Amino acid sequence: MSLEELFSFMDTERVLTSVDELVLYSYDAAPRRCMPAAVLKPVDEEEVVELLRVCAENGLRITPRGAGTSLCGASVPSERTVVVDFTLMNRILEVDEDNRYVLAEPGVVYGELNRALAGYGLFFPPDPASGSVCTIGGMVAMNSSGMRAVRYGTTRNYVSSLRVVLSSGEVLSLGGRYVKSSSGYDLLSLFVGSEGTLGLFTRVGLRVLPKPEHAEMVCAEFETAEQACRAVLPLLKRTHLLSVAELMDASVVNATGGERALEGWQGGAVLLCESEGFSSSAVLEEARAAEEVLRRHGGRLLGADSEQVWSCRRGALPALAELAENLLLEDVTVPVSALPEMLRAIEEVSEKHGVRIAVFGHAGDGNLHPTFLWDGEKAPESAIEELFRRCISLGGTLSGEHGIGTEKRRFMRLEHGRALELMRRIKQAADAAGMLNPGKVV
Repeated sequence: MSLEELFSFMDTERVLTSVDELVLYSYDAAPRRCMPAAVLKPVDEEEVVELLRVCAENGLRITPRGAGTSLCGASVPSERTVVVDFTLMNRILEVDEDNRYVLAEPGVVYGELNRALAGYGLFFPPDPASGSVCTIGGMVAMNSSGMRAVRYGTTRNYVSSLRVVLSSGEVLSLGGRYVKSSSGYDLLSLFVGSEGTLGLFTRVGLRVLPKPEHAEMVCAEFETAEQACRAVLPLLKRTHLLSVAELMDASVVNATGGERALEGWQGGAVLLCESEGFSSSAVLEEARAAEEVLRRHGGRLLGADSEQVWSCRRGALPALAELAENLLLEDVTVPVSALPEMLRAIEEVSEKHGVRIAVFGHAGDGNLHPTFLWDGEKAPESAIEELFRRCISLGGTLSGEHGIGTEKRRFMRLEHGRALELMRRIKQAADAAGMLNPGKVV
């Protein structure tokens, strides 16, 4: 029986099998490639349940996919795997102003959700650089965050409820619109960041916040990225409205055209800070306090067009991709106090292995994106492994927001040791058939 016949309960235009269509689903933003057997585009929970049943009966495996912006291979299929594309399940089902709660389908785009919430004076705070295209389901699956995590945290902090379909076809309703719960194991949090390996989301309930009315940006240049990071802890101690503390080393500023957005830039690393709140005077006062801290720790204040600066920062990845034949964007996170040591480690790894590493990221919460750049086919595997070992030795983690996928799975034992076996038993309990996103995380 053909795949079109197996999935005849779906409209034929939503069952993709041609090579021209499938190749578009064979990759994400990571290096790995693999063609799926088919692509299925469900429109409701009933179809998700049915396609899981058909896949189970026919020995097919499933990789869920939102916008395909994953940086770790999480949305890349493996052999004999169908991709379930959730982009047609894209309705905002309810905005509950009283409880600051929004219910949406997984294919809703982050930016579109916030445009809808703006009409209520609300917003969903995580701010990934791919926010104009990434989906809510993907953000929950990866526990994504972004440039405002220093104040607002990660996606996990806002997931209030989930509808999840297990590989058995069983549908779970987890959480609710209440603010807190101490009832049983925290299964809701378990599914957040599970990268599609435990179940498929069909509805996502999110806590949302009142949107701040005022913001003030401060930018400072430092001789080195390490020096810039030494200013971060004093900055955090002095401020309470700070929502952004972003680092761009000199190579990143140069690649993104930062000299046009940053008045007076002379070729050093840049720390971009932004405070926001509901009182213009309080926000302005804090911006002046941030300036004082940055100057005291060796920073030279720059003039900044905030819109242009944000454009540069959000465009860091595509700008760096122009500098070499190959690029690998990494996602190491250490305690904020260890940031200078992590910057020094990155420089030492770069020199030892002879590979270019550009650095940008979320200095305010210790989450850096060292970006490996090289020409030729051979990836700098030894440099990448050493970077992770150095990160873990500083009390860090393999990923702050991008996830594990296929690209970091081999390093999981370095961080988790024997706890990795418990993770595998949890995977077995939720997905005994091993159908869901095989080859990822554990």
